[in-house]
Amino acid sequence: MPDVVVCGSMNMDVIAFARRLPRPGETLSDARLEYAPGGKGANQAVAAARLGAHTAFVGACGNDAFGRSVRAAIEAAGVDTGGVQVVDQPTGVALIVVGEDGENQIVVAPGANRHPSAPPQGTSARVWVTQGETPADTAGATLAAARACGGVAIVNAAPAGRLPAELVRGFDVVVVNQTELDALGDDPPHTVVLTLGGDGARLPDGELLPPFPAQVVDTTGAGDALIGGLAAGLAEGLPLAAAVRLGMATAAVSIERAGAQASMPTRAEVNARMSDR
Repeated sequence: MPDVVVCGSMNMDVIAFARRLPRPGETLSDARLEYAPGGKGANQAVAAARLGAHTAFVGACGNDAFGRSVRAAIEAAGVDTGGVQVVDQPTGVALIVVGEDGENQIVVAPGANRHPSAPPQGTSARVWVTQGETPADTAGATLAAARACGGVAIVNAAPAGRLPAELVRGFDVVVVNQTELDALGDDPPHTVVLTLGGDGARLPDGELLPPFPAQVVDTTGAGDALIGGLAAGLAEGLPLAAAVRLGMATAAVSIERAGAQASMPTRAEVNARMSDR
């Protein structure tokens, strides 16, 4: 039985590293281009696996070069890809611009991620994770699978407004930033972990967890690093606050490196960051 099952998106990230982010209507011509496997779901699965959690991934990719590449990348990180479907749509692509200050702009062409993906019947896991980059049917199937086996269900309701608020409220842990929380309306879930970027994170009981120190290189995938660390911590039986701290330390290490999956740290690196505080 896997510790963590992530049902979500997998993309090829096409990244332009520029001096700064472009203004509306502006063209910049000094960028350096890279291709890197990504997608919120795949990133979160890699983050959990690198921390030592036995992790499986459920999603969809196209029968194309990008699909083969992104699947091979998460397999290399130790993620079980038996739940990945190959569909007759192009693999999802994220177009990312990263400035020298580490800030980014992202546009996603979902492609195969629009295909609803459900966990195989009878799958059990301690922790289940999904996000808003996949259809609501996938999120609902993830929640149902968690309930069927008694697992903990986490939803990262990002991007904002993609999942119905009523569905989101059914999860055990909801991870959002302020914009994503606002999109859930006037009756927000009671189980929110609110991420505050450089100000840390707020737990459902109102406790504020301060951030870990970090020298920012690239914030791409930082939220996914936090989710993966949270999932790995809950799978180990850590209480919520300790699991969120593990996720925050994972994110702090990740933003000191370029890329999303490539920046996900090992457990030893995360433990070292936590011991530095």
